[in-house]
Amino acid sequence: MTSDSAQVADLLKITSRLIEVLEREIVMLRAMKPSEMQSLQHDKIVLAAAYESAIKALESDPAAASAITPAVRAELRDVTERFHRVLAANERALRATKEATNRLLKHIVAEVEKQQRGPGTYGPDSAVRAAAVPTQRRAVSVTLDQRL
Repeated sequence: MTSDSAQVADLLKITSRLIEVLEREIVMLRAMKPSEMQSLQHDKIVLAAAYESAIKALESDPAAASAITPAVRAELRDVTERFHRVLAANERALRATKEATNRLLKHIVAEVEKQQRGPGTYGPDSAVRAAAVPTQRRAVSVTLDQRL
């Protein structure tokens, strides 16, 4: 195997491993198990950097790219197309999980605010009004992670 074909073989292997990691992450996102996802982050970062490096190396060597056999070129195209499909699915799963988490947090905050209000009272026009906010209200802290 020449260094050019070894370069392509490495790219195929890296891309396939990155696809596996992204697919496992999608399963974890759909199962709402973000704590388990942490174990994938190191692999995902290392593989993404290796993928970027392998792509740049192949792009910077036109001779190596032109020497790729049609069969290997077809395999590389198939793996790349699969990678882009899985990457898009991963992004959708991340966005859906983020949206679900944001909705849940909004409901929690609304419920906490509702419980902190005093009971309603009747006003002069017999309409129920919210009670005055107690002066010694306990602070509630909520932090949102906005990363995707």
